[in-house]
Amino acid sequence: MPSQRAFLLILILYLVLALGYAVVVPLGEAPDEADHYYYITYLGENRRLPEGPAVTQGKHPPLYHATAAALSAWTGHDFTFLRSNPDALPLGPDKPPNLFIHTTLESFPWRAGALAMHLARFLSILLGAVTVWAAWRLGLEVFPGRPAIGLLAAAFLAGLPGFLFISGSVNNDNAAAAFGSLIILLCAMTLARGLSWGRTALLGLCLGLGLLSKVGTLALWPLAALAVGGAWWVQRGPTGRHSLWAALGHLALAWGLGLLLAAPWGLRNWRLYGDPFGWELVRATVDQRLQPLALGDIGWLLWGIHRTFWGRFGGAGQVALPAWAWALAGLFTAVVVAGAVHSLIRARRSPAPHALHIPGDAVSVAQARAAVLPWLQLSLLALAPVLMFISIVRYSAIALGTDQARLMFPALVALAVWVGIGLVGLADWARGRPSGLVTATEAPAADRGLVAGFTAAMAVFALVVLVALIRPAFGPPQPLPTADVPAATPLATFGDGLELLAVELPAGPLPAGAPVAVRLVWRATGPLADDLRPALQLVHEDGWLAAEWSHSPAGGRYSTDRWQPGEAIADDYQIVPQPPAPGIYIVQVGVRPFGGDWLPTSPASAAAPFLPLGQVVYR
Repeated sequence: MPSQRAFLLILILYLVLALGYAVVVPLGEAPDEADHYYYITYLGENRRLPEGPAVTQGKHPPLYHATAAALSAWTGHDFTFLRSNPDALPLGPDKPPNLFIHTTLESFPWRAGALAMHLARFLSILLGAVTVWAAWRLGLEVFPGRPAIGLLAAAFLAGLPGFLFISGSVNNDNAAAAFGSLIILLCAMTLARGLSWGRTALLGLCLGLGLLSKVGTLALWPLAALAVGGAWWVQRGPTGRHSLWAALGHLALAWGLGLLLAAPWGLRNWRLYGDPFGWELVRATVDQRLQPLALGDIGWLLWGIHRTFWGRFGGAGQVALPAWAWALAGLFTAVVVAGAVHSLIRARRSPAPHALHIPGDAVSVAQARAAVLPWLQLSLLALAPVLMFISIVRYSAIALGTDQARLMFPALVALAVWVGIGLVGLADWARGRPSGLVTATEAPAADRGLVAGFTAAMAVFALVVLVALIRPAFGPPQPLPTADVPAATPLATFGDGLELLAVELPAGPLPAGAPVAVRLVWRATGPLADDLRPALQLVHEDGWLAAEWSHSPAGGRYSTDRWQPGEAIADDYQIVPQPPAPGIYIVQVGVRPFGGDWLPTSPASAAAPFLPLGQVVYR
């Protein structure tokens, strides 16, 4: 009971943190999130699967997206609120992190498409909760005498920023993680409790649902053979309780049920693309690798997985932990591995028959299981992440951008349990006592303190990353201080309430081909109802348009419909005339609402709807 109460607190902590990540991270600012949402809207509006590469995430099985579409059907699947930010690409250290411009269409109370997308994020949070629960249960199943291991595994996931970030986004990796976790848990239960037709059927159900969530979960299917074969091996005994044919029947049930559930999707792919997984479509929707996979690419994969596991955020990882934080994460990983190795070397495992869920009269079976079961369970925990990594390597042979920890999420619970093993081993080592993975070696209060301290540390870590890193990155820029705001009469007014206060242009001539740095200072005289887009132009003295850049002010980080009256906002441009010919260029600006007509200027301009701002000379 104390373990259950402790887990409930950890689960609540996860839900609060994941909800915080889902609310703070703007919509669309997670990997492929807009594409995943487009898949959802397609299913919701058309009630059928897409064909061809137009819906890029349509290469994935539909379970997660169809569930999200059904959950949000009543909201209407509007997509127009997602407006791309032209200043974000190509990626670079001087570029804004937001791939989209976030207007009041996304503000709370959510409505229409924004509400539908948040509902899909909440579905992801619930699937993440399943993963956290499975981590706790897996630790408890493998180490029933040391409940701290399962609690530490759950606490690790509950405060892991990389996991919280994906759990709060629209992404089918959350469904893959949930069903992959259940697959590993059911395999561990099969090893510890023996073969059961009901449990095997449930395992087959999870195999099929996992495959319908993401093809990558297919890498975990060999675990069913390990679980069934291991359970048969330790239970075979002189009584013949489980024959080899019965074990093969269990494996056939698990794999057969999984294949049966995924068969309609696989047969459709076979008809359309020539194979059950639609690799032709996959290749058409990914950035393909043009060179053979080399040994150095394995290091690249491991380094990318390490960074995204702990903390790279944004649609393309633009918002990242500092280098020293990754170094500390690497040190933590090394220390946990050392603790796990110490635990395995010095553990004294002597399970009793009742602890292994078997009848008291089956003593010979109990002895066999006592000798073999620990190694089978540890093999399960080790094999799951290895299989997932091998599948990522295979996928990397055809696709770029696979250095993502979320691709490992189906095996995440196994990694989390290894963290629990390592922490318990370190704690026992520090106390100077033998490692007790099956039975605690001292008063339970010591383990409770370890769990409480680690849970608090992970929660603080997740909160600091959210508040000090992610929120400022996607937050609006600071308005100009009052002392920097020109006090003179505005240079011009666009429409009913957007004032142009100041213009900064290069003071002297520029060499041909150099970028023109322009700063405009805007102010709203009152609330602005529209998402306004200034367009800056360079016009050669001969009248031809040399350059134009239209965007949302301040690099798209602060849409005008969110401005507070009286705020002065700096708006910077870097544009290059094409071709880079010498001469005199007129700099001019016009403003129009997103998708609307140009606003009139006051005073009126002869170049209306554009207002001349000055000249730039190229030599």
